[in-house]
Amino acid sequence: MPAAPTRGVAAHDDGHARRVGVLRCLVASMVVTVLLAGLAVLIFWLVVRPKPIDYEVTRAVVRHFNVTPPPGAATANATFYLTFAARNPNRRVSILYEWVEFRVLYSGGGGEQQLAVEDAPAFRQPRRNETRLDVRAVARSAPVAEQAARELRHDLDAGEVAVDVRMRARAQFKVAGVMTRHYYMEAFCSPVVVGLSPSAARSFKSVPCDVAIS
Repeated sequence: MPAAPTRGVAAHDDGHARRVGVLRCLVASMVVTVLLAGLAVLIFWLVVRPKPIDYEVTRAVVRHFNVTPPPGAATANATFYLTFAARNPNRRVSILYEWVEFRVLYSGGGGEQQLAVEDAPAFRQPRRNETRLDVRAVARSAPVAEQAARELRHDLDAGEVAVDVRMRARAQFKVAGVMTRHYYMEAFCSPVVVGLSPSAARSFKSVPCDVAIS
């Protein structure tokens, strides 16, 4: 009769030991997986050495710019001709832009006013390449706040207007024949000072952009 409890205790100890052993194996596997993933990232960086993508507005011209004055609903009309440079300095990374969108904004009147929006065609950017996109963004009776309309009319009288240009795109990167997941890329270029005179394009100064990738 005394032997039965001894066997029960021994079986319980064996089960506990097995569970501890399984747990240790799982923890060890997770540690090894994390270390291998970190090593893969390190090797990828050492081999590819990715460099940031650069964006810049290299040309900006506006034509037929006019603003209806308040009181009443104020609107803006204009045609913006922009040249946008995308530079990929990487030796082993090419980029597939699936769609690209440009917005012309005016930061005045206590808030951001959208004047024009335009899409650019999809394109593939090779390694170590600079691609220039010519964009024609048209503002057709774009509504603007009353204070923004007053500021815009003042800018027009002064002969130049400062706008912001925002580019947004969805893209994939190709590394050693392998495509990555989709990324959203955004470039914000400000201020883009556009002269209104016919000769203003010759004196335009390029504007670099802040870039975010998510």
